[in-house]
Amino acid sequence: MSEIKEYCDTLAESILDQMWDFSLKIHAKPELAFHEHYAKKEQVALLEEEGFEIDQDITELDTAFVAKCGSGSPKIGIISEYDALPNLGHGCGHNLICASAVGTAIVLKKVLEKYHLDGTVYLFGTPAEEDGGGKIIMLKNHYFDDIDSVVFMHPTSDLTRLAGACLSSKQITIKYEGKSAHAGSHPDDGVNALSASNLFCVGTGLLRQHFKSDARFSCIITNGGQETGLIPCESEIKCSLACFNFSYLEELERRIVACAKGCGDALGCKTHVEVKDGYQGRVPNTILSEVCRKELEAIGEPLLDGMPIDYGGEDLGNVSRHIPICNPYVTIFPDYKISNHTEQFRELACSDAGKRCILVTMKSLSRTVVQLLSDPSIIDEAKQELKTRIDDELKAVTSK
Repeated sequence: MSEIKEYCDTLAESILDQMWDFSLKIHAKPELAFHEHYAKKEQVALLEEEGFEIDQDITELDTAFVAKCGSGSPKIGIISEYDALPNLGHGCGHNLICASAVGTAIVLKKVLEKYHLDGTVYLFGTPAEEDGGGKIIMLKNHYFDDIDSVVFMHPTSDLTRLAGACLSSKQITIKYEGKSAHAGSHPDDGVNALSASNLFCVGTGLLRQHFKSDARFSCIITNGGQETGLIPCESEIKCSLACFNFSYLEELERRIVACAKGCGDALGCKTHVEVKDGYQGRVPNTILSEVCRKELEAIGEPLLDGMPIDYGGEDLGNVSRHIPICNPYVTIFPDYKISNHTEQFRELACSDAGKRCILVTMKSLSRTVVQLLSDPSIIDEAKQELKTRIDDELKAVTSK
């Protein structure tokens, strides 16, 4: 086993310059969600050159693809992301994600061929993580159905870590319909839709007292009328709702919607509520993460203890509720914690620290996958952990 893993390291080092050049090309040409045509083309070209079997005709997603090599089980997926941010480019470092993912897949193909290992490695090209959720669409269309486990790296700051839980979220839009009237001469003829929105903001502010500590709720009034001399006949509120427990999120949604309807009734307005599901919270997997932790330690990477939670969200969370995941966050700025989605993070993503991130990722993920292919019982344990975590999440709400 040590020979195979050392071979992974050697291969990763041998293709590092190629993957770094590729990463810089993606960084220099950022593309927004669902428009990542250049990034897809460049990844597919590299993978075709290496002899991967590639499906580019992905339902509902022009900029997605699935590449695979090997045969049989286990079936392990590697995730590539490559969309950028509006007005900021690759301020989340997705150029490093796709370069690391492609490089890891190339390493593993050579390993499978040299050592005749059983198992199939898939590379999922997933667009629109920043806005739209390409993984969710691919999950809905059954592209992940036969996958036994998934590995995915995201760049970070501070020390490298194994990801813990993150937030599940929903977006709620509330519209109140009242009746316009002249605010000076005939206010008694009006039904004030803005008053209903103001009452909702007060009501949900009071309701927060009864939320669990991890719940997050915020709202803004996006339409409060057009003229000061008229009673507003329409108003609109945009809300964000999030917490770690996905089942508890459903309960919070019911309470927010009930509050919205009650405020409308109190002011005599018609109430219209639209709820849009956001990303579901990541379900961490200790079994797989500990495998990856050992491989990161073996290559000398300093690590944070445990599996820290974070208050962000990602569409990998939806996948993690069906398939056990391994999600290392590899640092590109180890000094202290900084924010991604910033110009600083964007510049780090095309610095020498980004190149180092790609190498650490290719080594650690390829070593992790080799371990899983060699001992599929680990995946069985990871699947049981996932089932237990989902069951426990539901019990935490229903046992109140």
